[in-house]
Amino acid sequence: MSRCSSLLALLVFCWGSSMAQPTGQFIDGVIANVGGRVVLYSDLATRLEQARNAGERISDDMACNELEGLLYEKLLLEQARIDSVYPEEARVEGELDRRIRVFEQQLGGPEALEKFYGKSIKEIKADFHDAIADQLQVGMMQEQLTSGLRVTPKEVEKFFKEIPVDSLPFINAEVEFAMILRKARPSEAEDRRVRRKCEELRERAVKGEDFCVLATLYSEDPGSKDKCGELGMVPQGVMVPEFDAVAMSLKDGEISQVFKTTFGYHFMQMIERRGEQYNARHVLVQAQIGSADLKLAKNYVDSVAALVRDGILEFGKAAAELSDDEESQSTNGVMLEPNTGSTKWAIGDLDQQTFFVVDKLKTAQISEAQAVTQPDGTQAYRVIRLTSRSEPHRMNLKDDYELIRQAAEGRKRQKAVDDWVKDHLANIYVRVLDDYAGCTFQHPWLPKAGQ
Repeated sequence: MSRCSSLLALLVFCWGSSMAQPTGQFIDGVIANVGGRVVLYSDLATRLEQARNAGERISDDMACNELEGLLYEKLLLEQARIDSVYPEEARVEGELDRRIRVFEQQLGGPEALEKFYGKSIKEIKADFHDAIADQLQVGMMQEQLTSGLRVTPKEVEKFFKEIPVDSLPFINAEVEFAMILRKARPSEAEDRRVRRKCEELRERAVKGEDFCVLATLYSEDPGSKDKCGELGMVPQGVMVPEFDAVAMSLKDGEISQVFKTTFGYHFMQMIERRGEQYNARHVLVQAQIGSADLKLAKNYVDSVAALVRDGILEFGKAAAELSDDEESQSTNGVMLEPNTGSTKWAIGDLDQQTFFVVDKLKTAQISEAQAVTQPDGTQAYRVIRLTSRSEPHRMNLKDDYELIRQAAEGRKRQKAVDDWVKDHLANIYVRVLDDYAGCTFQHPWLPKAGQ
């Protein structure tokens, strides 16, 4: 393969000409070696293509940054080999199954996925297995490098004081809020009807009817009904506890009794148990929620909110003991921003429905009951209490302590990584293709002049 004059030319034009070989064969090449672990043109080109698909502008600097990321991963993998740090096979299989399910949802089912790749699900999993294992191994090593690193309040204050005043960013308007939620429950008559239907379907399966046909025709689980009710290999802990408990009690081929979870009534057949993971097929039957059920849910949160407004109940205690939202029960109803874990939400990050409620509230005010649909499709009513509201401002310790703490901790973690890389590069063979000598790397991957 001929040398190209620039980094992007190397990755675009040489890459393209390789793809266009008249034999139809792709010619890859090694661009770096870290302790015997190689980085290929294809590795870097794949990273850049992913960035391009995400809408990022591709440049030489980006190519250098992506290459350094690959070099760092190879260094971690080599050290993991030396330290015998490997993910359990059950964890690799579980992650493979999870990603396959995501791909299936994106493409429209297992058949669409197989058509897209031109391979069976088994072959696709085999192709991805080593890459997933490497990713998990890298994550385990990164966790070892930075686990336990925390910053003290003094370190946070010192970090903040080191930032020039004119470099302090402006923070958008933020809010803190808490929630009490009540899911609509089916009537007793509807619950009995659904259980009876599920038991009848189970009886048909026990008598020998094709489980695949029953699941396809009657199951209300959109993620598995088109796959004969089959879940794929899942590690224990992925499904809700009630589901796991039944699964782990079954022998291969055995059909369970009807059981209930938050999703409805199920019965399942065990296909294979392998240690702490299993593959089963199941049928889910769900109750229908009527207008009377919704009204009861609304009346419930209205009553709880009234008790709080009258001072009989404290909002946090009510949320912890009476709310159906499991994620916020442990935080007394306080909603945590999922990306940062902070109690503060930028106004622009709120979903539209929440924004229109919060925007009208004064601090400590509780909203009227509002109908919502949960991510799993469950219908519910909720009330929201506004805890605090801040106007746009320049970052400061009083209003933005958690944000500053996270930044200080991030710097401390990065320094730990930098020190580790520097120490280990001194004792490992690294070779990077001369075409990348112009890259400005964060770490000394390239030999110094005269070496």
